[in-house]
Amino acid sequence: MQTTVVQTSLGPIPLRAPPGALASRKPVVLVVTGAWAEADDMSRTHEVVGPAWDAAVMRLPGNGTPALSETSVTAWARAVGELVDSVFAGRTVVLVGLSVGALVALGVRSAGVRRVVALEPPLVMSKLWPLAPALRSRWRDDPASRPFIEAVFGVCGETAEERTFFHLFEGAPPVDVVAGEVALYPERPLQRLPSLLDAPERAWLAERAGVSLKIAPGAGHNIHVFAAPFLIEVLLAALDKARASSEP
Repeated sequence: MQTTVVQTSLGPIPLRAPPGALASRKPVVLVVTGAWAEADDMSRTHEVVGPAWDAAVMRLPGNGTPALSETSVTAWARAVGELVDSVFAGRTVVLVGLSVGALVALGVRSAGVRRVVALEPPLVMSKLWPLAPALRSRWRDDPASRPFIEAVFGVCGETAEERTFFHLFEGAPPVDVVAGEVALYPERPLQRLPSLLDAPERAWLAERAGVSLKIAPGAGHNIHVFAAPFLIEVLLAALDKARASSEP
């Protein structure tokens, strides 16, 4: 994988991709990983979607990468839209987003983006009880993370303001939302994260035009880890639909 730094009006975004992927004319999958993701998260996407598709991966701004001049899902989506329009001009693009990265992907508005695969986009931040202690702790101990935690999660020390992200679906291209089968509620001891999409949000998604809701069996929030074969199946089907929509 090679790293290429793409300049946007809000600042630089590093992209990781196999050699030649950014310069080719093949359709491309752009992955936006989640909050505090590891550097190699989703780094084998090109092996899954190739050889017909190229793939590139970006981390959230400030997640081991330069912070942008604005910190919000909307601002980051705008910057990613600029990246798509400049780097992938004339190519069919499918965005794959994980968690907060899924929120960013949902907010991108670019003619090149034909479909979004959104893994576990957290739509109501006040419901994220499994993350609340860690968010408060990180806000306290890592001042550099405070703008992100406050803007996205609404957490400010021991207090919190509601953040919801239903509006990101307005004007979005067709979306496959992938949710984990392990329910968010009731609150209980767990060894790994449950889904962060509660039942009312799933019902809303299931009824929304242009959205296809998929449930990953046996998985909670980290679908790409605990339901990888299911995710690959969903992704490859999404690529087929995106390619068909781009053909004359």
